[in-house]
Amino acid sequence: MQLSNPDSVRLTFSQAGAGETREDGLLNRKTVSYTIVAQAVEGNYEVMPEGRASAKIETGEAFLSAPGVPLAITHHCAPQSGRMRMRWVHFSFSVFDAVSISSLVEFPLRMERPWAERIGRLSGKMLAIQRSNSAKSLRSTVKINALSFEILSTLLDFLSSKGLHPKLNPGMERLLPALEYARRRLAERIFVKDLARKVGLSTPRFHAEFKRLFGETPISHLRKIRLSKACDLLRDTDLVLEEIAAETGFCSQFHFSREFKRFYGEPPSTYRQTMRKGFVL
Repeated sequence: MQLSNPDSVRLTFSQAGAGETREDGLLNRKTVSYTIVAQAVEGNYEVMPEGRASAKIETGEAFLSAPGVPLAITHHCAPQSGRMRMRWVHFSFSVFDAVSISSLVEFPLRMERPWAERIGRLSGKMLAIQRSNSAKSLRSTVKINALSFEILSTLLDFLSSKGLHPKLNPGMERLLPALEYARRRLAERIFVKDLARKVGLSTPRFHAEFKRLFGETPISHLRKIRLSKACDLLRDTDLVLEEIAAETGFCSQFHFSREFKRFYGEPPSTYRQTMRKGFVL
């Protein structure tokens, strides 16, 4: 991917975690708003993304998942210890503040042990900073951001080793002004005709081009942008649900909560609690 502007890639979220379980066969179903790299340190995962075959992630390996993918994650304990230990990192990067990097290439589900260990070590450093007394200091924030970009760099190296290269094709680039326009106006009503006008296309042509390039309609993509922004607000602010609904362009708290639960599988209040207390992958 060729990007001339050093500000083209932006980190919007990053968080490391670690945990263990002694409940063999523990099943988590989730759809998240960020990229996941989760390593089985002891025991193994069985992961089934919607629309793809399941995969067993052995000890030392990791699984990858892009935002918006419904997942069924089963945890299997190691027979010797009767437990499973795992560590993970969640992050979101965007290109030109409009397109998620993870949307530019289909991730392999399995990451082999050498690559998983590299990212695991980086996520471990990030977790140590998050747990320190100075976690919210400027210095710690800078360190976490630097580790996040190092994790992204390692992920891109891994993808390159598989012959996969995230690419923003010229057609997508032409539609970026429409996406940027939408992101700046999430609290407002946005019509497809307004997005089409931003890139000089008729509404039918814009709709067809968008679906061809992004694999979904503009309205469906806009809903995902609104819900992703809502996740950021739930995680990073104390705004009440009514305020978040207004900030992200939903007509009411009820409409927002219904759409959020339909997409992510849990109410926004539950998502907020889960993100703040930590969780098991």
